[in-house]
Amino acid sequence: MNAANANLLNLRSLLAGNYDNIYIFTHLRPDGDAIGSSLALANALKTGCKTVEVFCPDVIPSRYSFLPGVDNFQVSFTAREGKSLAFILDCSDLRRLNNMGEKVLQLDRVVNIDHHITNEKFGDVNLIDASAASTGEIIYQILKDDYELNYDISLCLYVAISSDTGSFKYENTTPQTMEIAARLLEKGINPFYVSQKIFDEYPASTIFLLRDALGSLRFDETGKIAWMVVDDAMLKKHGAESSDLDGFINYVKNIESVEVGIFFYQTDKGETKVGFRSKTVDIASVAYSLGGGGHPRAAGCSLRGEPQEVIAKVVQSVAQLFCKG
Repeated sequence: MNAANANLLNLRSLLAGNYDNIYIFTHLRPDGDAIGSSLALANALKTGCKTVEVFCPDVIPSRYSFLPGVDNFQVSFTAREGKSLAFILDCSDLRRLNNMGEKVLQLDRVVNIDHHITNEKFGDVNLIDASAASTGEIIYQILKDDYELNYDISLCLYVAISSDTGSFKYENTTPQTMEIAARLLEKGINPFYVSQKIFDEYPASTIFLLRDALGSLRFDETGKIAWMVVDDAMLKKHGAESSDLDGFINYVKNIESVEVGIFFYQTDKGETKVGFRSKTVDIASVAYSLGGGGHPRAAGCSLRGEPQEVIAKVVQSVAQLFCKG
């Protein structure tokens, strides 16, 4: 029996246990995989008559408001009395839980479920599968034999999987991904409706913000690296939220000559959040060296310091990828 199968059996044993409280956590700036995976697991466990609470240290973006149970997310956590089981989903390290991270480690059992290759394996049980296109795929494998995948659960899983595969167009899309998606569609999921909600609809404020962001577009001397910059003042100008920035980085990466696109979001708190997208090189190694993590083609980190110094440091780090060999 390999380690993944052993951890899956261990997880099923835990789920059969007698826990007073089950908590599900996901990361800052939640995406569709984080949100969908959390809600799918929560909805499934609730059908087994368990008390389940879901937590995220950020507000859930409005584009996911159609998901069943989304209003149950809480932004702060205080443990209840009694034996507790915690699930941490789609989260490579506990820093991404913000101030909830330290509290999580004080709970009785922690299950870490993720598909990021940079995961730090902080759980009592670590179910990490870097070959999975999304955490949603892993949750599907956990649930499919022991729980009825009703419409609500299937919708959440479909959103999780389609989000992290870019509507099944990224290179992480595998035959298994498509097989799982097909099973979920059999439950009555409308792919046009989902795609419209999470990929194709934007408030006008987002489009105006994108217009200004594109004005910041810059390239390195080789043309292989390009970046875009947004700050909190730009968000306030257009009445936008940080969640409206989701997808902006693809406009940088999709430029014909560009190999790595970088997105800098400079906050009023002296922190710069950095997103990376790559066509060919392993960008996760750069993100990890800067204190972040992610996937070979999609990763991120957060850095403190003067904005222009952060940009120079990050661009220089990415440039080193093209100097190897």
